[in-house]
Formats: sequence, structure tokens, C-alpha cells
Amino acid sequence: MSNEALGTSSNNADAVQNDVITQDILKKMAIQNLQTTIITKSIHSESQKQTRALSAANINLSDISSRLDEQARKEQANSNSSAKQIIGTAAFADAFWEQNNAK
Repeated sequence: MSNEALGTSSNNADAVQNDVITQDILKKMAIQNLQTTIITKSIHSESQKQTRALSAANINLSDISSRLDEQARKEQANSNSSAKQIIGTAAFADAFWEQNNAK
């Protein structure tokens, strides 16, 4: 619809160049104004669609980021737990060997 309005508006603009200022020119100008409004509404509608799509994408990205942060915290907690277990085992083994060497 907006492509048709654009074509008709362009044709009327060319045709009006040969007209004398009459009711015909005023009518053609009114038609062009209406067609410009149609084109503007079409552009605005597409802009709103893009805005909604980008908002949905931003929400999805935020959710993904939150999940990645949560996963990283869990992995860090597991890593810390493993490190504490290794240190505890190493301390036990060290104490065991110290007792054996002391005998």
C-alpha cells in the first residue's frame, strides 16, 4: 500500500508541474498529503514492530546473562569446595607422614 502511495504521489508531483494553479492542483496536493500520511503511518508501524522485536530480544539476552551468571557462581562454589577437599586431604596426608616419620 505504501509503495502504491509513493508511486502515485510521485506521478502526481510530475503531472502538477504542467498545471496552472487551479482546483486540480489543490486536489492533487490533497491527494499527495494523504499519500504522505499513509507512507508515514507505514514507516511508524514498521518502527513499532522493530521496537517490540528488539525489546523481546533484550529480555531474552538479559535472561541468558542471568542464567550464565548463576551457572558461573555454581561452578565457582564447586571449584572452591573441591579446593577445600584437596587441601584437607593434603593436610591429613602430611600429618600422617609426619607421624610415621616421627616414630
